[in-house]
Amino acid sequence: MVTQEERVVRRYFQTFNRQDIEGLMECFHENPVLVGADGRRIEGRAEVRRCYEASFASFPDGRCQLRTCTGNSGHLVAESRFLGIRQRDDKVVEAIGAEMIEIVDGKIKEIRDYHERVRAAAVDRVAAAAAVE
Repeated sequence: MVTQEERVVRRYFQTFNRQDIEGLMECFHENPVLVGADGRRIEGRAEVRRCYEASFASFPDGRCQLRTCTGNSGHLVAESRFLGIRQRDDKVVEAIGAEMIEIVDGKIKEIRDYHERVRAAAVDRVAAAAAVE
């Protein structure tokens, strides 16, 4: 049985992969917080939106594969793999990791992101192009 938390996060990944900023923002609570692996905090709808818009502009083909997720009682953990070609320098970027997600009132309140980049030598451009299609 899929929980409400899992449905919210699956919808978040689907809208992210379509680069649907409006749909993505509908997944978020009125006062969302993103916490990066480096501890940097992005707070509020306007800032979160700007963060995703910048990501979509930097990686027009970027996709995040949801590998697993489980959650209930307002908390969820997800493992995912991001892969995209960075627009400014045409470099393949791959990151693998987990997100700890807090859900409040059926919306994402906070995402704590623990992704780490995979060595560039481990990913080639052909594999990246095939993976993001």
